[in-house]
Amino acid sequence: MKREREFHIKGLAALLTIPEVDRAKHPLVIMIHGSGPLDRDGNATWQKLNVFNHLSDELVENGYATLRYDKRGIGKSDGNYYQTGLYDLIEDAITIVQFAKKQKEIDLAKIILLGHSEGCMIAPAVYTRERVSGLILLAGLTESLEEAMAWQRKQMTNELEEMKGIQGKVVRFLKVAKKLESNNEHLAKKLKTSEEDVIRFKGRKVQAKWLREHLDFDVKKALQQVQCPVLAITGTKDVQVKPEQIQEVAALVQGECETHLINHLTHMLRKTSKEYKMNVILKDYKKQVKKPIDPELVDKVNSWLKRYFSHQ
Repeated sequence: MKREREFHIKGLAALLTIPEVDRAKHPLVIMIHGSGPLDRDGNATWQKLNVFNHLSDELVENGYATLRYDKRGIGKSDGNYYQTGLYDLIEDAITIVQFAKKQKEIDLAKIILLGHSEGCMIAPAVYTRERVSGLILLAGLTESLEEAMAWQRKQMTNELEEMKGIQGKVVRFLKVAKKLESNNEHLAKKLKTSEEDVIRFKGRKVQAKWLREHLDFDVKKALQQVQCPVLAITGTKDVQVKPEQIQEVAALVQGECETHLINHLTHMLRKTSKEYKMNVILKDYKKQVKKPIDPELVDKVNSWLKRYFSHQ
């Protein structure tokens, strides 16, 4: 059983879920999105990830309150998504934490930030300005977005160049890999010469402000200031962040850090039996998101929370 309350916090639409248990105050997990136009469930219009609603259900069942929100300009939140920068996202998460600390049902000594993907960059940045008791980093990274995207492109171009059969010949004839690199160079140049929040590139809207601010942001510096307990989980079949970076998280933070590299887990927090190739894994996402969040991941999150933030 649970109680849900909706709030509008400085333009952000948020949902606080409280477990129906006989307790005056509850430990709270605040969820911070990955990149993209995502709502409180972690869903975009074209892809329903259902990450945060599934995690919330599991956590509430185990006695933890959760707080989720729609990004600016998404769902019921005010604002313009495309004009939102990285530092705006950090400020929004800080606003949510400050709101949570004013709620009478919440145990102020047990507020935890849970980030997924880009949320793992935002969570430590929030911690440096608004202290919380713990961080959960799912599919996170220790390098810049620029470095992560370069690594993704390298995987993609290598796979295109190695493609076999007629399809491979067509790809090489059309010089697809070189065109990918050329497009990226042109976009980078346009970003650096523009001061606009939003630009158009190849007929599409691009979040110029968000990308420029990522070029300026150093997640390692934020992680080095973290003194609270940290749980970091990544999958061996994550093609969007380097799985081995999970060890660097442990080396950077000052607090106790528990890490888990889960076999076959992807960036969608589900498992796949597919081959570890970017094109293959990305195509499999549509099937993966139809399944619930990986039970092994959920168990590890619950075990860690019980260890550090028992609600008994």
